[in-house]
Amino acid sequence: MANRFDFNIRVYIEDTDAGGIVYHANHIRYMERTRTEWLRASGIDHYWHQTDYNFVVHKINIKYHRPILMDDLITVTARVISCKTASFILQQEIYRDEILLASGEVELACLTKDMRPRRLPEYLKHLIHEQME
Repeated sequence: MANRFDFNIRVYIEDTDAGGIVYHANHIRYMERTRTEWLRASGIDHYWHQTDYNFVVHKINIKYHRPILMDDLITVTARVISCKTASFILQQEIYRDEILLASGEVELACLTKDMRPRRLPEYLKHLIHEQME
């Protein structure tokens, strides 16, 4: 799929419950890690050192399709599906090989350092729109 970012993650025992199944909150961690790597791969690795804005998760919706198991090698994806003035939405999915394990939509809002909404910086808005094409 065009403009989809893929990131591989190995599941360790610390990610699972006593039955060897990944704890549901870790799905969100995997998606967060993938969004961070997507920004880095897009050339926005300086994001963590700037002082003008923050991204916060405004809304997240996850559907669990199948369990993720201890020692699975999973692929977590991120793909921009829409962009507004001060936020954008990513579709994220988790796969084991070709099997869909979980899917979700994450809306990220852009805020000032004092936690007020702000417009996306122009270079980020341009990058996001490029990812949607």
